Amino acid sequence: MKKNLSLVGFIISSLFYSQTSNTQVRHDAGAPTVISGFYETSSPINYPTGASGWWHLLDVRHSNPANNFGMQFAGNFIDQELYFRKTNNDASQPWRKAVMETSDGKVRIGLNDTFSSDSSLRVFKAENTSFEVANSNGFLQIARSNCNGCYGANIGETVIRNLGTNSQGSHNIIFSMPNNSNDGSTFIGINDGSNGTWAKFFNNATARFDGKIFAKEVEVKANVWADYVFNKDYQLLNLEEVEKHINKNGHLPNIPSAKEVIEKGINVAQMDAKLLEKIEELTLYSIEQNKQLKSQSEEINELKKQVQQLMSTYK
Repeated sequence: MKKNLSLVGFIISSLFYSQTSNTQVRHDAGAPTVISGFYETSSPINYPTGASGWWHLLDVRHSNPANNFGMQFAGNFIDQELYFRKTNNDASQPWRKAVMETSDGKVRIGLNDTFSSDSSLRVFKAENTSFEVANSNGFLQIARSNCNGCYGANIGETVIRNLGTNSQGSHNIIFSMPNNSNDGSTFIGINDGSNGTWAKFFNNATARFDGKIFAKEVEVKANVWADYVFNKDYQLLNLEEVEKHINKNGHLPNIPSAKEVIEKGINVAQMDAKLLEKIEELTLYSIEQNKQLKSQSEEINELKKQVQQLMSTYK
C-alpha cells in the first residue's frame, strides 16, 4: 500500500512540476507519440465523462518504436483526480480513475457518491451494488438489492450468497471461529441496539437465544425416552404414594419444581421424556383401574343373579 501511494505521489508531483517547466508543449494527449514526456491539454481524447478543464499528462513510452505501447497518467485540476490507461497505440482506449486514500485514511470506490460515510472502505453504485471475493470455484457475493427479485431479495435488502461453480456445486457458507479449545469462550452473535447480543453460537457446540423462536417444525435428537415405564420390573408408585408426594413437595414425582425450572431452565428432550413417563404411568393406572372395574362389574352381575334367585324362591 505504501509503495503504491509513493508511486502515486511521485506521479502527482511530476504532474505539478510540469506546469513550471519551460520545455513542455501543448499536445493532443490521446495521439501516440514516439517518446516519453509531459504534456498539457484541455481535452484528452476519450477523456472520462464529466472530467473537463486543463489536464497534465505523463506519457511513458518504450525506446523501441516497434514496442511503442504507451502508459499514460493524467491529472485533472478541476476534480483533483488521477487517471490511468494503456494506449496500445490506440487513442480510444478508456481511462480508469486511480483509487487513492484520502488524508484521513479512507478509500471510496464508485461514481457520483455524495453520501457522507465514516467507513474506511466504501463501494458505491447507484443500483444493485455488489462486492465479491472469488476463486476458481466460484465467488462470495455481498449485495444490496435495488428491486424486488434482484439477487433473490426485495428492495433495500442485503444479500450474502455463495455462487459456487465447482463440480460439487457447493453453495455452503461457514461462519468459522478460530478458537478450537471447545471451552465456550468464543461466540458468533446477532445484536441489535435495544436487546444487545440476543443470539450466540459458542465454540463448544452450544447456542443461546434471549428471545422467542418461531418455527414450522422443530426436530430434537434425544438419547433417552420413557418406554422403560412398561418394563415388568418398573416400580410404579401407587396412587396413595403419589398423593403423599404431591402434598409434601407440590409437584409430581420425578418432575422438577417451578423454582428449579425458573432458575435453571429445562432440557426440552429430557422434559418431553419425563412428561411421557407421566402419561405412560397414567396409562398403567387406567389399565389397572379398568381391570378393577371389569372385575367389580362381574361381581355385581353375579350378585344380581343371586338376588333374583332368592326373590324367585320366596314367591
